[in-house]
Amino acid sequence: MFSMASIAEQIRECTVAVTGAGGFIGRSVVGALVEHGANVRALISAPGQPVSVLHSERVRNLCADITDKAALRGLFEGADVAIHMAGPPSVSASFEDPVEYARVHVCGTAAVLDECRRTKMKRFVYLSSAEVYGQPQTNPITEQHPLAPRSPYAAAKCGAESFISTFTATCGMSSVILRPFSIYGADAPSGGVVSTILRMARFEDSIVLGDLSPIRDFCHVDDLTAAILGSCVVRLESSQVVNIGTGKGVSVGDFAKAALTLVGRSIPIREDASRRRCLKTEIQKLVADPMRARQVLGWKASLSLEEGIRRSI
Repeated sequence: MFSMASIAEQIRECTVAVTGAGGFIGRSVVGALVEHGANVRALISAPGQPVSVLHSERVRNLCADITDKAALRGLFEGADVAIHMAGPPSVSASFEDPVEYARVHVCGTAAVLDECRRTKMKRFVYLSSAEVYGQPQTNPITEQHPLAPRSPYAAAKCGAESFISTFTATCGMSSVILRPFSIYGADAPSGGVVSTILRMARFEDSIVLGDLSPIRDFCHVDDLTAAILGSCVVRLESSQVVNIGTGKGVSVGDFAKAALTLVGRSIPIREDASRRRCLKTEIQKLVADPMRARQVLGWKASLSLEEGIRRSI
């Protein structure tokens, strides 16, 4: 079974190279790696972008473009594990700049994989997204569900996954592709639905959202972080694709109600149709089947929705 104590014992003194280390999830992962005694090489951002330096004697910070092969060589040379999380995360923004999303997620992943091959990396952990499934044919969704991306972001994630499957099949490098569902936490990007709900619940006179009906599998970043660390050390017979979610669907409206309960406020929750995403890209229900995560990683989400919201607040 999944045990953070066992993971900590295996990861202590390992050298872990992390891309996307300056992002919301990246900061959580690097913090957990340091806490458990790993040495971290952190690619935190591209040059000219806002920098979130990670202060620890166990972290070596690096700023470089994700396609900078010389920088990647220095990042991966001699490392035990690569965790690849770099790339812009917004579905809506990907429609505004699809070329950049393809460059970073697809070409960037190809560059990362090539340097991992050259440096003889043994384990590659990739953070994909449940967005690759598109409009589900069934819920909950297993990893065998067809991929049907509905945004440039999701299409780019599918492309990156294809490169990973090709490289790991031919280079002797094992991989874990994680497909997280709706990840939230205290430092989540400000434009996301959870951050919007929590801000409005605390500071506004009402919670106003485009649509209260979509159902999502809300998984706290601490649970995802534990799954990522477990993926670094788990014994694998072959490369794996694994959903990361709770297996429970919660509507956006019910999430807002739970947030209000936990902040101790009673304000209206209402819809504003002008805030809705394009109906052609909206996915009404997206819930994980987490069975493979239990089988492969021994992992399951440990935080209830209430505890996750409390930590986020």
